[in-house]
Amino acid sequence: MSDPVPDPVLSLSLSHAELVTLRDLSLEVDALLEESLRSRESLQQTFTRCFPDFLRLTGAKAIALTTQNEELLEQTWTLGTFAPADPATLLRDLPFGHLRLGVDSLVTQPLDVAGTPVGTLGLLFDGDVTEAPALVAVNRRLHALAEQLDTVLVTVQTAAEKHHLILSVSQLLANPVFEAGMDGAVQALAERLKLPGFVLVYRDAVRAGVLHYRVYEQGRLAYESGSRKYPALERAISRHGVTLIARDNDQLRQALVGPHHTTEALLIAGSARQPPMGKILVWSDREGFGAYALDLFRVLASTLAQRLVDYNRERIHLSQFFPADLVDELLKDPEYEERYLAPRDEEVGILFADINSFTRLCERGLESPREIGQFVDRWSNGVVDILWKHGGVFDKMVGDCVIGLFGPPFFQSGRLARAEAAVRAALEIQDFTVRFQTPEMMRLCQSIDVPGLGVAVGVNLAHTFCGLFGPNRQYTGFSSGMNQTARLQSLGHFRETLLMESVREALKDSEDAALRALRYGTLTETPVKNVAQPLRHFLLAPQA
Repeated sequence: MSDPVPDPVLSLSLSHAELVTLRDLSLEVDALLEESLRSRESLQQTFTRCFPDFLRLTGAKAIALTTQNEELLEQTWTLGTFAPADPATLLRDLPFGHLRLGVDSLVTQPLDVAGTPVGTLGLLFDGDVTEAPALVAVNRRLHALAEQLDTVLVTVQTAAEKHHLILSVSQLLANPVFEAGMDGAVQALAERLKLPGFVLVYRDAVRAGVLHYRVYEQGRLAYESGSRKYPALERAISRHGVTLIARDNDQLRQALVGPHHTTEALLIAGSARQPPMGKILVWSDREGFGAYALDLFRVLASTLAQRLVDYNRERIHLSQFFPADLVDELLKDPEYEERYLAPRDEEVGILFADINSFTRLCERGLESPREIGQFVDRWSNGVVDILWKHGGVFDKMVGDCVIGLFGPPFFQSGRLARAEAAVRAALEIQDFTVRFQTPEMMRLCQSIDVPGLGVAVGVNLAHTFCGLFGPNRQYTGFSSGMNQTARLQSLGHFRETLLMESVREALKDSEDAALRALRYGTLTETPVKNVAQPLRHFLLAPQA
C-alpha cells in the first residue's frame, strides 16, 4: 500500500460525509481497476478508460501518472492540460508535495508498495488548494486513488519483470556454448533473487555414469567438474554415482547445504522412459522461497531441460567421430562448426582396417546375423577407441572395415605427427585384434581353415577434403588418397600392415625410437582397379 500521507492530511479528523465520499471513491476506483484486470487490458487501455472517471471522482481537472509500462520502460500517461509545463517533468521534480501552476494547483504523491516504488501520481485542480482545509481534502482523495492504483501497478510490473527475466534467461541459455549460457542465466536470476547458492548436476550424454556439475555462489561460478572441483560434491558423486540425481535421493542436498539453510530441489526431467537428466539445487539463508522465486526456478528447469536435450543431441552427434574430451573442446567454441568442421583440404593420415577372411567367418562359422553383429560391434568399438587414443577421427565403417583420419579436426599437428599417429594406431589395432581372439574364436578359425583372427591395415598420407557432409552431417573425407588407401588395404594378407610411400618417407624424420626401429619390405608397385597410377607401398614387417 502507499505510504501514509503526513500531516496536515491525517492530523485532522474526517467528517462522516467525507468518510462516505472517500469510501465510495475507493470502491468505484477498485471496480474500475478490477474490470481492467478481468479484461486483461494494457496500461494504455486501462488509463484511457479510467482516467475520465478518476477526474470525476476526485474533482481534478487533469491527471498525470508516471510508471513503468509493460516493457519496463518509464512512461507518463495524462488526461487534461498541464500547459505550458511538461507533466512528466513535473512529476519527476515534485514526486511528493504541491505547488501552484499558474492559477491552478498541482498535488503529487509517490506510488509505493512495501517499499517498492512503482510510480508517481499527480492531480491538477482549479484555483489554489495549497492551504488547509482544501489541501487536506484533495490529498485525501489523491491518497485514496493511489491506494487502489499502486497495488495494480505493482502486479503489472512484477508480471512484466518476470516475463522479461524469463525471456532473458531463455536467450542466455540459447548460447551455443552451454556452460557460458548457464553461467549467464544463473547470474541474471541471482541479481533478481539474491541467491547465496545454486547448483546444477547433470548426466554426461555420451559417457555412462559420468556426472558434471556447476556450483554458483551469489550468482558467480565457484566450482565446476572440470578444473575447479568441489570436494564435498566429488565425494558424493564417487559414493552415489548417477543415483545422486534420482528423484528419491536426498544426498545431493546433504552434501552441499548446511543445517541452517532452506533448500528447494527441482528435477530436470528426461523423457518418460529415461532417467532424469539432472537436478537443480538452490539454497537461501532466509526462510525459504516465495511463489515468485519458485515460479522462476520452475521456468528455468523447464527451459534448461530443453537446452540439455539439444546440447546432449549435439554431443551425441559429435561423439560418433570424436572422443569425449575432444567434443568438450569443440563445444567451448560457439563457432566450432564453421571454424573446425567445415570441409577443408588438408594432408591427413588415413587408415583402413579390415578383418581377414571375414566373409568366410560369417558364412561358415558365425551361425546368425546376431552373432555377426555382436562380434563386429565389440571389435569395432575397441578399434575406434584406439583411433581416438592416438588422436584420430572415426570416419565410418564399411562392412567390417574401420576407417580413421589423423589430423582433424584442429589440424594442429604436422604431416610427420599425422603419419606417426596413424602407424602407431595400426600397430595397436593389429595387437588388439590378436588379443581379441578368444579360445572359442580360435577353434572356429581352425574349423574353417583360417589361421586365426587378424586384420589387414592400409595406411596413407594424402590430401583429403574432410569435414561435415551430407544431410546427416557426417564427418568424412573425399580424395583419391582415400580410394588409394582402400585399395591398399585390400592388398593386405593375414595380419599385414601396408604403408604408402608417402608414409614411409615421412617416418624417416621421426625421432620416436620405436618407429625408427620398424622394418619394412621392399618398395612395391601394384596396379589396382580404378586407380590411374600403380600403388607404391611397403609391407611393414611383423613386430616381435
